[in-house]
Amino acid sequence: MLMKTKSFAFRLSIYILLFTTILAGISFSIYYYITRKIYVNTAKENAINITLSTVNEIEIIFRSVEKIPLNLVKVIENSNLDSTNLVKLMRSIVEGSEEIYGSAVAFEPNSFIKSKYFYSPYVYKENGVTAFVDLGNPEYNYPVWDWYKVPKELNSAIWSEPYFDKGGGDILMSTFSVPFYKYKNGEKIFWGIVTIDISLEWLEDIIAGVKIFNTGYAFLLSGEGNVVTHPNRDYIMNSSIFSIAEKFNQPELNSIGMDMKSGQSNLLKLNRFENNEDIWISYKSLPSNGWSLAIAFTEDELFADLRFLQFALLIISIIGGAFLFALIISVAQRLTKPLTVLAEATKSIGSGNFDITLPTIQTKDEVGKLHDSFAFMLKELKIYVDDLKHATVEKEKIASELRIAHEIQMGMVPKIFPPFPNNPEIDLYALIDPAKEVGGDLYDFFFLDDSHLCFAIGDVTGKGVPASLFMAVTRTLLRSKAIKGMKANEIVHEVNLDLTKDNESQMFVTFFLGILNIHTGILSFTNAGHNSPYVVKANGEVVKVDVNNGLPLGVFAAKEFSMGNLFLMPRDKFVLYTDGVNEAMNPEFELFTAERLESSLEAVKNLNPRECIEKIVADITAFTKGADQSDDITLLVLQYNR
Repeated sequence: MLMKTKSFAFRLSIYILLFTTILAGISFSIYYYITRKIYVNTAKENAINITLSTVNEIEIIFRSVEKIPLNLVKVIENSNLDSTNLVKLMRSIVEGSEEIYGSAVAFEPNSFIKSKYFYSPYVYKENGVTAFVDLGNPEYNYPVWDWYKVPKELNSAIWSEPYFDKGGGDILMSTFSVPFYKYKNGEKIFWGIVTIDISLEWLEDIIAGVKIFNTGYAFLLSGEGNVVTHPNRDYIMNSSIFSIAEKFNQPELNSIGMDMKSGQSNLLKLNRFENNEDIWISYKSLPSNGWSLAIAFTEDELFADLRFLQFALLIISIIGGAFLFALIISVAQRLTKPLTVLAEATKSIGSGNFDITLPTIQTKDEVGKLHDSFAFMLKELKIYVDDLKHATVEKEKIASELRIAHEIQMGMVPKIFPPFPNNPEIDLYALIDPAKEVGGDLYDFFFLDDSHLCFAIGDVTGKGVPASLFMAVTRTLLRSKAIKGMKANEIVHEVNLDLTKDNESQMFVTFFLGILNIHTGILSFTNAGHNSPYVVKANGEVVKVDVNNGLPLGVFAAKEFSMGNLFLMPRDKFVLYTDGVNEAMNPEFELFTAERLESSLEAVKNLNPRECIEKIVADITAFTKGADQSDDITLLVLQYNR
């Protein structure tokens, strides 16, 4: 309403400014989209590269540590070390590496020193001094511990989950266990486990040194998802990625944890995480032990520079738009002033005063041409209004007659359903939906005697009033010709004879007529050029009834019609339709087709005839998507219940 009260100059200025704003907005959006994509791709590439390089740095250390127990295994397997030399070798290994906290060699019970059932020398660092203890005692029973049992069963080396060495060194540690074997008579026999315990303090130093943006950070998870290193030290060895996901109600983080456990690598966005911020997480597993390194950074930092640029462009656009609007409205007011004079004069014309004298316009530009056009329009408008009044009266008269014709046509076909409540052997429902006010489709059903139900469907060529008249004649002839004892083809033949008489318009009707014995289920039928019907079996199977299609009615008077027979089983449905169903079109001019009709029929096994037709019509409506109806739609479904 506010825009309607403003001057043309003001509105013109608004429209130009609006168009300019939209164009600038589109350009800015494209620029922002491309720039944002570049930012994201750069950040992703940077995060992935940092993750990969950090993983490689950690992996080098783990691999170098792994070589020590692997070499010790070779020495044990290939030499006859006694307990003294074994411990001496272990001391040199522990003392020679800063990363190694301790090393153990656990033998299978009663396999190294015959006098000792358990034997497991353990050399470790304590307060800067190398210490030794034999773990082989019944109270410890090391063969049942995971560090011994798991690599033995897996027949391969494994890293343990990180653990905190309470009292030993008060540090975070992990154990690498390697099985070793002896050979007897060519047979490989498990002999024991070599372990290396390493401090993970160096891991914390490496990961703490990872920097991305200002607040981005890295953290490390064990193979089971437990937090090994993290800026929030409360998480370390007290939380897992799964418990954190549950704490912050983040199912996406739980999925990331499952990916990490399975050794996958990716970069994903996590919405509304800690502090209600969106973050990106890049993660990659360590090949040596299945742990995973992750790098996290907030989306706010990722787009901080881009948002500043966006804000600066917005301020510039607002200032420029204000100057542009002032310039446009000044020029528009000067150019449109003559239109104001003409607008005042045309108010009277709008109220119906066609005798008004238009003001004189001196200019010879578009405004002057507009004045001359108004003068010509005023003259022609007087003539047009008189003609329109007469045409409106005639159109209303025709519309009224068509409504009456529609009511008469619809009154000719049965509309009460269920039609035969005293005959439980059958259930029947039918529908006609004309494409225009009146149409050329028809259906009918009635009893020839107590046992035989006659039913028919037809489709007259063309649409509108001529088709509706031919339809009325066909339906009247059907009722008059169908008598007790006649066969389906005889009735159709009699109707055809009368339709071909004096048929100067050369109209014809495709027609299908059936006669059902409601006590036996035997259905005899004749098809005069109509669509083949379907039988929907009680088990849901859809069967197309292949019939000998004759010529439509009204073409040749001497034509004889063949007859077919089939047997309806209890709960079988017999479906008839006109081509307005299978030829219904959507806005792309695609046809509904018989195949889609068959798909609809596959879902009506447990529906009654009314519900069956409603299902088909609903499918057609969904397919056509509001497109104009191209032809009359008629359906008839008969269900045999005996």
